[in-house]
Amino acid sequence: MPKKRIGEPIAVRRYGVDGQPDRQIVLVIGKPIASGAQDGDWCCPVLISGLGAEVFKWQEGVDALQALQLAQGFARQTLEASGLPITWAAGGEPGDLGLYRPIDSPFGLWFQRLAERAFDLAVEVVGRVIVEVSQQHPKVREQVKRARAQRE
Repeated sequence: MPKKRIGEPIAVRRYGVDGQPDRQIVLVIGKPIASGAQDGDWCCPVLISGLGAEVFKWQEGVDALQALQLAQGFARQTLEASGLPITWAAGGEPGDLGLYRPIDSPFGLWFQRLAERAFDLAVEVVGRVIVEVSQQHPKVREQVKRARAQRE
């Protein structure tokens, strides 16, 4: 395992904390490197500062891409576990880290595809319900407008 260092940063994201305008949390993900182990695994360094104690971890994967994906998942879990109302974009919704959870499964590809399809259908159905409800309730309509504005 390499020493504790980021090496070459490939992604940096700065977060705020809702209600604490001077506080900043910084996520740095480094370039994946070959671990040097005989099994050929790769490691991707992750550094998070601003939560209190600095968090550093080498995230291992079978190749560079998996190590990078797992590093992003580790960052998401760590930031969410802090319990802080973390914001990403200016005026963003607390808790929206911009680090989205992939759908994976220990049951094989067939199950993963089924779960992905179920998720897509759920998003479609819930979207229709939100549109319908927003037409009847001004408060929901305002929340939908705010969410759309944040995405643009």
